[in-house]
Amino acid sequence: MQRLTLFRNNKPVITIDGTAGSGKGTLAKKIASSLGYDHLDTGLLYRYLAHLKVNEGFNLSDIDKLKKLKINYLTIKKVMLKTELISKEASIISKEKFIRDFLLSFQRDFANNPPSFKGSVIDGRDIGSVVIPNAEIKFFIDASIDIRVKRRLKELNLTKESSSRDYKNIFSQIEDRDIRDKTRKRSPLLVPEGAYSIDTSNLTVNDTLIKALTKVNSILSNKTN
Repeated sequence: MQRLTLFRNNKPVITIDGTAGSGKGTLAKKIASSLGYDHLDTGLLYRYLAHLKVNEGFNLSDIDKLKKLKINYLTIKKVMLKTELISKEASIISKEKFIRDFLLSFQRDFANNPPSFKGSVIDGRDIGSVVIPNAEIKFFIDASIDIRVKRRLKELNLTKESSSRDYKNIFSQIEDRDIRDKTRKRSPLLVPEGAYSIDTSNLTVNDTLIKALTKVNSILSNKTN
């Protein structure tokens, strides 16, 4: 197998950062599937901690207790974490340095030791800039806010025309999330150095995948020549 830039334990890593609703998670899953790599949705980690705080009364401020917490990624994927309340709380706790430091360790360990032992595709908002800044293949995914709102409406089985209130509410949520992500003091959302940017506003899921894999294959090909 061709090698990408190695991150500590000689495991190739592809990072995918981007805005909420841009399609970065979908792209990460499809790239991982295409290459036979493992996928890590880092947003799920923050939502899991938010779930523990909101639904189980876990005190995230107890640093000693937090350090002892064991996270099983395969297990947390089965927990209902994509609710509005959990997402909002996840955005809030993601600002805390001790939370980011705790999850940084987990994310890097996943990159070092992916379950398949082949490689990983990791998506989030600071992966290529903070978590694994030396990854050779980095992507930054974005789309217009109107497109991202429409995608969210579709997920909820709604349409822009069916409820202007729903549209305005989701528009406001995504807009607020963008502001929080881009202006937080620690690990703000930005285009990582050396990342390839893809605007998915007018692209289908398959179009985006083809565009990304073309870049990946090009880099791999250059590495072997």
